[in-house]
Amino acid sequence: MNDKRYIALIVLVFSSLILGACAAPAPAPVVEAPAATEAPAAAGATAINFMADSRSEFVTMQEMLPAWTKSSGIAVNMVQLQETPLRSKTALELSAPSTDMGVIMTDFQLMRKYASEGVLAPLDDYLAQCPTFKAEDYQAPFLDALRYDGKLYGLPLYQDTNILMYRADIFKELGLNVPKTMDELDQVAKAITDWGKDKGFYGIALRGQRGMGVNEWTWPAFLWAFGGSYYKDFPNDMTPNLDSPEAKQALEYYVNMINNYGPPGAANYSYVEVQTDLMQDKVGMIIDSATLGIRAEDPAQSKVAGKLGYAVVPGGPGGQQPGFYTWTVVIPANAKDKEASAKFLCWMLAPDNAANIGWSAPNQALEQVYSIPAYAGYDQSEPLIKVMKDSLALADADYRPRIPEQTEVGTEVSVAISDAIAGSKAPEQALKDANDAIRTILKNAGYKIR
Repeated sequence: MNDKRYIALIVLVFSSLILGACAAPAPAPVVEAPAATEAPAAAGATAINFMADSRSEFVTMQEMLPAWTKSSGIAVNMVQLQETPLRSKTALELSAPSTDMGVIMTDFQLMRKYASEGVLAPLDDYLAQCPTFKAEDYQAPFLDALRYDGKLYGLPLYQDTNILMYRADIFKELGLNVPKTMDELDQVAKAITDWGKDKGFYGIALRGQRGMGVNEWTWPAFLWAFGGSYYKDFPNDMTPNLDSPEAKQALEYYVNMINNYGPPGAANYSYVEVQTDLMQDKVGMIIDSATLGIRAEDPAQSKVAGKLGYAVVPGGPGGQQPGFYTWTVVIPANAKDKEASAKFLCWMLAPDNAANIGWSAPNQALEQVYSIPAYAGYDQSEPLIKVMKDSLALADADYRPRIPEQTEVGTEVSVAISDAIAGSKAPEQALKDANDAIRTILKNAGYKIR
């Protein structure tokens, strides 16, 4: 990495992060090239680079870092990218003969792939020296998802799922019930849009932007609800199944939601725009990561703090299937100072620090961060922590089936969703093309499929 390029962009990135925390929420700044925000360090201090995205939790973390740097002698330089470039850059850094990165934030779905390739450092020995780490402090599936051949290769920042977040005050005003099925969700989204569209208020915001883990994070909840699946019988029969009638119905439904009940431009929405519209009083519902609700409950950033309700995602003929997700922090196998990197992970995910930063792992942070009470003015509202626990009990780590080729598969799925929303292809054709492309990906990888 070029340290001069880092320094040249410090002021831009740091100013953008601070303004994002203090002003009305806006989409995260576009950072096309890596930028480092350097933590002040004493002469002779060890320095590590932490590559991640630019979510608001890192603003808080950077405010806490100077005190830790002073006590530990370890400075942490943030290298921040948007989500899709981060995924690409992670693959490059991990596959390179050497890296300047000491810690990387990455998608848990890729852990098996990276661990099997030997590009990650096992954490077990380092965590044995961390006084605040206890495996029992985590929801077991989230640590299990980060293990390979019995070794732990990452720590979760979140114990996350997608949930329905809605404007409880407006539901009360309009006499609406919390939707429990996809049919009911459609009815409620239409009712809110009919009521609010003339004043720039819409029924629902969902991710439309293409990209693995972007629209392809939200849509599977609809796919499963309608009885669809990625494969015929994962992991026993890996024949792609996205050309099924159930998948077609799920995508038609999703396209209708975004194009008829969503805000203008929602075809290009990532989580940033979904979150912003909720916080800026522009939509009545979103289905997305529960972490967005936490940010929307911050009155310093959000116009709707204290007005929200929460529920498990609606179901359908296939049942209810909330998402399962965590961003995880890993240490590259070729990191220059793995011990310093491990000490940083130990500090960042100590229960008190994790809660203050805004992570939902470990469990102490989950309980504290999601301790949002039920909205008092609407009798169907439930406490957020209850909704979280109910959703996590239903969540499956293979909500998007984890295979080494998931990046390619997820990208093809996201292209189909995006093309259908844009109208460049009918949902049926978009899914057929994705299914054919996935079949080729899997055959080239050596899978036996029908």
